[in-house]
Amino acid sequence: MILWHLGTALFGFRWVFRDPEADLRWLMLGALAPDVLDLPIGVLVYSSSEVFAHSLAAVMVVGTVVLVSTDRRGRARRNLMVMTAGWLIHLLADGIWLEPAVFWWPLAGWSFPAEATPFWQAAWERAGSDVWRWLAEGLGLLYLVWLWRSAGLRSPEVRSRFMTTGQLS
Repeated sequence: MILWHLGTALFGFRWVFRDPEADLRWLMLGALAPDVLDLPIGVLVYSSSEVFAHSLAAVMVVGTVVLVSTDRRGRARRNLMVMTAGWLIHLLADGIWLEPAVFWWPLAGWSFPAEATPFWQAAWERAGSDVWRWLAEGLGLLYLVWLWRSAGLRSPEVRSRFMTTGQLS
């Protein structure tokens, strides 16, 4: 669910933090990071797409490493913390706390729940039968279209500014 995660991350971050200086490109990277990281590992090893990167421990480790290893007032720290916020919003949008074995890994144990059906077969079945996934993607798309229009991203100048700075007006 790409549009759902991008839409919820942008909406949630802009609503809660209201930070016009934040580089939203890093936020979008963080919003997609858990799926990008977990998909290859999870499918090949665990027959599930939600493993390590969908745990609270993973995002806490990333956030701690960022805080310990970056300059206190540096741009790198700010961007990486925005990415971490996007990662946390992804976990929230997934409702991953409903899968305690994943969310609380490794506190809930070292293993991950494996699906009985091979991942790709189950993915196609879910895509065809899970109306909520389609509604979530539609909501994400609606918000992204609204943001595109309200931020003036139809203008090449505004789009160019966003692509170079990650900031919206």
